[in-house]
Amino acid sequence: MKWLIFFTMAIADPFVLTSPLLHFESRNECVDYVNDPSNASTLAIEVIGHAGFNDTILQVGCMSEDKVREILDLTIDT
Repeated sequence: MKWLIFFTMAIADPFVLTSPLLHFESRNECVDYVNDPSNASTLAIEVIGHAGFNDTILQVGCMSEDKVREILDLTIDT
């Protein structure tokens, strides 16, 4: 199962990073990546690309690809 990084923002809609380089084989691997300060620049560039400079990150987490698909299906159906 793949694990993806997701962000919840103050203004922009929540989003998941879709770059294959940021897909992980385990939740722990994903969490370790998010918590490693050396990856802050990469994550910042991704956030700015999705939400711009003037939004606040409320939450960063790791979510399974299955859960992401489930949420997207719920969003499309409603």
